[in-house]
Amino acid sequence: MAKAAVIATNGGNGPNCTPPSLPGSEPAAGIRLLARRVEDALQERLGAERYAVWFGDAVTIDVVIDAESVGTAAAGDCIVMSVGNAFSQEWLKRTFHADVEAAVQMACGEPRSVVWRTSPTPQTPEVPAAAATPSKGMLRPVAAARSPDAVTVRRGRAMAPAVSRGHTADAAVRENRGCVAARRPAASLAAFVAGPSNRMAFAAVEIAASRPGEMSPLVIHGPSGVGKSHLLEGICGRFRELHPGATTLLLSAEQFTTSFLQALHGSGLPGFRRGCRNADLLVIDDLQFFAGKKATLMEVQQTVDTLHRQGRQMVFASDRDLTALDGLGPDLLTRLRGGMIARIESPDYDVRRGIVAGVAATRGLSLPDEVIHYVATHMTRHARELIGALNRLEATSHMLGLPITPGMAEEALADLVRSSARSVRLADIERAVCSAFGIEAGSLQSSRRARTVNHPRMLAMFLARRHTTSALTEIGSYFGRRSHSTVISAQKTVVEWVAQRSRIVLADTTWDVEEAIRRVEEALRAG
Repeated sequence: MAKAAVIATNGGNGPNCTPPSLPGSEPAAGIRLLARRVEDALQERLGAERYAVWFGDAVTIDVVIDAESVGTAAAGDCIVMSVGNAFSQEWLKRTFHADVEAAVQMACGEPRSVVWRTSPTPQTPEVPAAAATPSKGMLRPVAAARSPDAVTVRRGRAMAPAVSRGHTADAAVRENRGCVAARRPAASLAAFVAGPSNRMAFAAVEIAASRPGEMSPLVIHGPSGVGKSHLLEGICGRFRELHPGATTLLLSAEQFTTSFLQALHGSGLPGFRRGCRNADLLVIDDLQFFAGKKATLMEVQQTVDTLHRQGRQMVFASDRDLTALDGLGPDLLTRLRGGMIARIESPDYDVRRGIVAGVAATRGLSLPDEVIHYVATHMTRHARELIGALNRLEATSHMLGLPITPGMAEEALADLVRSSARSVRLADIERAVCSAFGIEAGSLQSSRRARTVNHPRMLAMFLARRHTTSALTEIGSYFGRRSHSTVISAQKTVVEWVAQRSRIVLADTTWDVEEAIRRVEEALRAG
């Protein structure tokens, strides 16, 4: 008669091995007790942070015990280290096998055989695309499904599915901090509202998804809340649809930096590089975060070079254009400019209206056209503001038990409307111009007439007329005690620049006038 095997698992949080002899205790209880001992031993050997990075959710450890000798130190008991994919399994075995053996011996009191294997793919549960998350420093495996007779020990930590090939691969990388939380569905390109403010970026993303490598690297830039993250998640989903089996990886620049430094200090650099450079689509958000980080910038540059040679697709997003990212260094900027650069403006009315209507339809909210128009007209800065207004309307309707009407909308959103339409002062204009172009504070109020100061001063007067209610004499007095006729002349000059698409000198740099105006207005919106 075949002997049954008892399998105990730790759910990815720590090893298990043969339980100690505990008279009258259940086998599972003994296994759990010893699992915690081994986990503590491995954490002590590696250090808590290093253990969490490489073993926290990445490995499931099974203990196979002869059923007739449970509770004894039976020869032939086996420790099985199950890892989600062959690459991770091979790397972990090569790097940590000796540490695992030492930790098992410390906890068990004597050596045990340690076997490494890849988790069986037929038992791997299908993970929704939006849920996949790699760990810090490596790609974490999908936890294998357990057989009905398995004893599972969980220590309050959520399993982290893997970025992998095929339908389980996902680009949306989010940090798993050891808590179980609902994840929002990944944004799709089908739900993106395209309009004049973002049509170029949307078209570039569609081309990059369908014909990878032709527009690589693709750089999308624009102020916060205009849809950059939506496009990044959307291209990952579209890419998987069009190229089954492809590997997609989405990271924020902060996640890339943290993972790189941990891999560098933990001798895991080859694994980190393979994880990034084997991706068919690599997407990195918040490009501006890399500024000034020399070691990380060198790694990014080498990654870009590798993927470019292989004809793979890269997509980056930034909250400002490349001309304002001097901290990235000339070499990386040259490589980024060799691809496609697409700007997203603050949403225009049609886009704002489409966002409001689309989100309301998704939530099942019944909004009259007048309410949609009211929200789209008064919430003008970014998409998050629009969604915040819808949250307020939905909560108010639920609280009162009444349908949403124009009157309710005006009353419920009154404070949000006032906040959105905050007044702009002349000091705000001056600060935004100086900040946007690196001009010394106070220069615009001086009597200097050099072109490097005069052009920014005229631009500031033009924007003061556009964004403030200040009188001509007040504007002239603020910017160097000039007359109202000087302000009128400055306004006419800038209007002519815009009509002729002129290039102007601001500080020591030549700018396209429309780009210069957008840059200052972004600084104003950011406060």
